[in-house]
Amino acid sequence: MLSTIPSPFNYQILTTMNKNHLRIAVALVLTFFALTSCEKDTEATKNQLLINQLKSVTDSLLEATDIPGIVALVVDHKQGIDWLYATGYSDIVNKRPMDGRHTFRIGSNTKTFTGVVLLQLVDEGKLKLEDKLSKFYPEFPRADSITIEMLCNMTSGVYNFTDTEVWQKELFSNPTRVWTPEESVEIGFSEDFYFKPGEGWYYSNTNTLILGMIIEKLTGNSLATEVNNRIVNPLKLSNTGLLTSGTNIPGTHGRGYYAGEYEEGADMTEYFDVSWAWAAGSVYSTPRELQKYAEALVEGDFLSKELHQRQLNDMIVLSPLGAYGLCLLRRGSFYGHNGAVPGYTSSMYHSNEKQCTIIIYFNCQLDVMPDLLFGKFVKLMYEDE
Repeated sequence: MLSTIPSPFNYQILTTMNKNHLRIAVALVLTFFALTSCEKDTEATKNQLLINQLKSVTDSLLEATDIPGIVALVVDHKQGIDWLYATGYSDIVNKRPMDGRHTFRIGSNTKTFTGVVLLQLVDEGKLKLEDKLSKFYPEFPRADSITIEMLCNMTSGVYNFTDTEVWQKELFSNPTRVWTPEESVEIGFSEDFYFKPGEGWYYSNTNTLILGMIIEKLTGNSLATEVNNRIVNPLKLSNTGLLTSGTNIPGTHGRGYYAGEYEEGADMTEYFDVSWAWAAGSVYSTPRELQKYAEALVEGDFLSKELHQRQLNDMIVLSPLGAYGLCLLRRGSFYGHNGAVPGYTSSMYHSNEKQCTIIIYFNCQLDVMPDLLFGKFVKLMYEDE
């Protein structure tokens, strides 16, 4: 029988080989960690250079315009970037700096909230996108020709009530007036249609107010309650909500300035009763909470897979890189919306492809919009956008 115990000579060879293997293994491990560390350092340096560029274009825009302050949040999960930046003043008079933790009015980003609630009702079989408006409000002009989908994607042709001279004059002469959705919608329908329903595209706040009214009619609850139950509470958002009326902004917040054009000292923070915006623009939030919401919205957390695909793909093409769909705006591979109300303007976009979310807001309403800065960010970050 052959012994399994090695001779002294063989044992010495085996011991020497094992030591050599150990040295090689240790060297390989050290090389791996060195390469990994080098890769991480290179990636960190690359990301920091990119962040410096993002910061530079943000600061440049602030310096070249009358924008008091800017908050920008960029989160790219692929590249490992999580950058929250605040610059300028949140309070011009007292020279308080901008703060990325503050709440602010998100304007028409609200339309995505209303859209989510409506589409969830579609998933639940409460209505269909092909349903006619006459099913809910037969008294409205051309209600037999307008579908729910047309209201969502802005192809109904219904006049935008905020474009009317009557409404604008009343808003500025009586800023604390509490508006009902019915009053605003009536003003919209008092004007001629932009085009026959389904034969064009025009952005109209009246469309989204009608959707809010339909939601309340179908659920028996206020739109604010539905937004809380279906979006805010499931996502555990503590500084986000839809306001029905009042001038106050909940939570700690900075000031908001101007109402479309620069006017020194024009503080619009809590000047108008928010009821006029309602389903089309009355939500408030924070950058971090909007990030969480935008990711859930675009990644499909709220809807069935089938309806979510329709949400992302059934769109009216407006430009080579822009399209509008079911209360959702697409810019390249990014989906979300933008918003503007007196005192505040914002952009909210997420890309599933890039695994990136970008939230920007200015504490003012001027011709210069956050979408301009969003475009600059995307151009810096991605060559194919």
